[in-house]
Amino acid sequence: MDALALKQKLRQIQSANLSAHEVEHPYELALHMMQHIGSPDPVLRDELIYVTFATWIGQGVFSEEQLSQLLQMALDDQHLFHGIGEQGTDSVFTRTFSVLLLPPILSVDRQRPFLKKEDIEVIHHRLTTYLEHEKDVRGYADEKGWAHAPAHAADAVEDLAQSPYMERAALLELLHALTVKITESSVVYIHDEDQRIAHAVVTILRRNLLEQNDISSWFDSLNPSDKTEGKSLLEISQLSLNVRVFLQTLYLAIRTEEAEPFPAVRSLILQALEKK
Repeated sequence: MDALALKQKLRQIQSANLSAHEVEHPYELALHMMQHIGSPDPVLRDELIYVTFATWIGQGVFSEEQLSQLLQMALDDQHLFHGIGEQGTDSVFTRTFSVLLLPPILSVDRQRPFLKKEDIEVIHHRLTTYLEHEKDVRGYADEKGWAHAPAHAADAVEDLAQSPYMERAALLELLHALTVKITESSVVYIHDEDQRIAHAVVTILRRNLLEQNDISSWFDSLNPSDKTEGKSLLEISQLSLNVRVFLQTLYLAIRTEEAEPFPAVRSLILQALEKK
């Protein structure tokens, strides 16, 4: 099915307010949606394909086997790593909307577990690798709509961190993968990236599996002065601003949290901000 035919089909489904159970062969249609998940058309990609996926996954339309297959596709080289390393090209949409399928699938797994430990480990490996290698951090890309890689990936981290299979070492790796995006120097984030990343960090900290030294070392890794080599004054300024805004956002997100480790985390944030 080409993009135009898929757009018409999904518009018909939405306008008729049809539930997936009233649609013939929803999984077959889902496979066509996966083929066009990175369409540069924001209506098709965001309003139709993503909204349909999120709705149908939440409604339990797909079997566990079908969800597993969709998950594998989202994580593969043709989706999550399609054109990885490119900047300013349309390939970003395939990557960022593939990663955005992880939260609804992981949410289903929390309600009725069907993913094995090995599945979660694969998600963890692919997601952390993606965070470290994604170079296109545009938020809103003119007429083509949201790209939003840092925010979408952070949403996936937030859901993955809740898995009981995510233990101390894995959570620490998620934190360090987020560091790559927090310490971005090519742009100043203006599309709530700081909020989405902070929510992921709070979820990791709420697991209360990290040691105090883990958390202290992570805050040290956010120090912009350690990441200035080879960067222009503008890049250094942008990096510093992104880190400072993130720390302020994280502080506000945990200001009323009294459970461990949050009192200590608040102190670490204030110490980090005083150094700036």
